[in-house]
Amino acid sequence: MRLIMKHNHTETMDWALWFYWIMATTLGWVFGNIFFSGIPIIFSGTLVAVMQSAILYKRIQKAWRWALASSVGWITGYILLVILFPAIFDILIGLVLGGVIGAIQWFILKNEVDWSGWWIVINIIAWTTGLNLMPGLLTTVALPGALTGLTLVILFRFSSHNK
Repeated sequence: MRLIMKHNHTETMDWALWFYWIMATTLGWVFGNIFFSGIPIIFSGTLVAVMQSAILYKRIQKAWRWALASSVGWITGYILLVILFPAIFDILIGLVLGGVIGAIQWFILKNEVDWSGWWIVINIIAWTTGLNLMPGLLTTVALPGALTGLTLVILFRFSSHNK
């Protein structure tokens, strides 16, 4: 009797991507707040975008677009808040920034992964959690970094684009 063994190869989640994503998001935010005190949210967001694009360098095509698009998203979201909602700026900051940044980043992700529309929803939830529900120098971005990073890991893991 001959025993035939099946090879059960299961791909694992890319936990390194998740860790690096959290670190890039957190360090970009912290350095932006430390070195640019004038408008820290714009500079912090731009540094986050640049550091995240370095993480995406070999995972998406033309990763530099991530830094450019995300920086535009941070600036645009902030301007919209200041002009349209100055009286309730603090209440809407996570919702507006998360939505604008998520939508702009979606334009890049839509050609890279399946189910990319969830990226916008997760960004709104993540940035509302970080900026509104649990603000603090580290929690403001560690939580959004963890949520968006996990989403990115899942999107890459289960995307037919990457197979």
